[in-house]
Amino acid sequence: MTQPSRTTESINPDYAAIRDIMHQIRDRLTVPDRARLALGLIGHLATFMNRHQMERLLSQLVEEAERVQDVPPLRRNTEGEGGRTAA
Repeated sequence: MTQPSRTTESINPDYAAIRDIMHQIRDRLTVPDRARLALGLIGHLATFMNRHQMERLLSQLVEEAERVQDVPPLRRNTEGEGGRTAA
């Protein structure tokens, strides 16, 4: 008897369960612990991915990190070029 092929993508993602886990992580872990967990999860995911999938994941992580920054990168670059005036 053959087994169904393995896939890394779910046909029907359980967004409610994902949201619940994300809220538990936010409520129970400190920021440094969240960072350690994130690195561990990325490392675990990497064992299931090929090179092209890893490149896509890393680019998505960069985009998400830039999106959640306190100061957006585009505005941060313009402040050093005359955004502030000397007194």
